[in-house]
Amino acid sequence: MSRCSNNLGITLGDAVFTDLDYADDAVLFTRDSGRWQVDIKRFDEAATTMDLQTSWEKTKLQNIGHGRPPQSVSVDGHPVAVYLGSTVDSTGYSSTAILRRVGLASSVMGQLDRVWRQNRLSLATKLRIYSTCVLAVGFHGAETWTKED
Repeated sequence: MSRCSNNLGITLGDAVFTDLDYADDAVLFTRDSGRWQVDIKRFDEAATTMDLQTSWEKTKLQNIGHGRPPQSVSVDGHPVAVYLGSTVDSTGYSSTAILRRVGLASSVMGQLDRVWRQNRLSLATKLRIYSTCVLAVGFHGAETWTKED
């Protein structure tokens, strides 16, 4: 359970955090697309009580399977971009996006065939290349994927 106080910071369990200068990667969910603006504004107001500022340039809205995404959203005059970086089907799942990424990673793996057969490269170097090239392509945008239960 967490609680917030303007003077004491925030308490999570036994830990008290009094210097919250940066926050990153918050996710807000709503079932009612008419509440996007209200919920984002409420989040911004809560962040302000802890001396945090919302980065409107980095704030994105993603619709996951419930109706069409809005053409534009703004909160107190700040435009909020609609994130289109991941394909979500009408059921709300990212199966199409995941399969696409698997295919792209497989293609990169095949293109590096000569690297894998190279005897002068150590296993550690090959693993670094794999992580940098193949996994990076395969998992790009994975933070936006949904999964089936």
